[in-house]
Amino acid sequence: MKQKFYVLLGDVIQSRQIDNRDDFQKIIEKTCKNINTTYAEGIYADFKILKGIDEIGGVLSSMSNIYKIITKILDDIYPKTIRFALVFDYIDTALETRNITKMDGVAFHKASEMIRELKMSKLMFDMSVGDEMLDMAITGQINLIFLLKKNWSATQYNIVREYEKTNKQSEVAKKLRITQQAVSKNLKRSMWKEIRTFEEKINFILQGYPQEVNTNVDDLLI
Repeated sequence: MKQKFYVLLGDVIQSRQIDNRDDFQKIIEKTCKNINTTYAEGIYADFKILKGIDEIGGVLSSMSNIYKIITKILDDIYPKTIRFALVFDYIDTALETRNITKMDGVAFHKASEMIRELKMSKLMFDMSVGDEMLDMAITGQINLIFLLKKNWSATQYNIVREYEKTNKQSEVAKKLRITQQAVSKNLKRSMWKEIRTFEEKINFILQGYPQEVNTNVDDLLI
């Protein structure tokens, strides 16, 4: 059997420098489990660890939640980070198992090659879904966002994350034991409002993209 699916691979940056590898592996496993539950409708093969703590991946029938999945992973493993490659192409091995560790095909080969290219470029995201204009637009926006976030301090990151939960500066200030003025100042310096606008547009485009895979195994090509 073979069929085109969306393959998302993630490569942990500087994984060899992680001291508590067992603890980090547990974090990754928990994150994958949460993603598989939260976004189950669009996932064909669950997200799993593929190479120790070096790589994770999942197979999707739709890319509508790709950016949400990526940002969830990055939030959960902070301050560690991951580079990602998304490919829409054929899987031709063990497709019926729905187990990514057994699957293979052009989609995986392309994604792995894109990961290698990302390592050379120092960028964090690339995609190839058969629509060159969409690939360029989304890739550019996501990399811009990640480059901006890379410059956040730990304080800015924590403030933004807490503010996204409540949208109330006073509650963030109380929880983090800082002044509301400090919250406001760091939100402005982090360009959170501008980044949030970019993220909303990315999610809108991805959720409106029409290409969704038929996941009925009986209909898969032989």
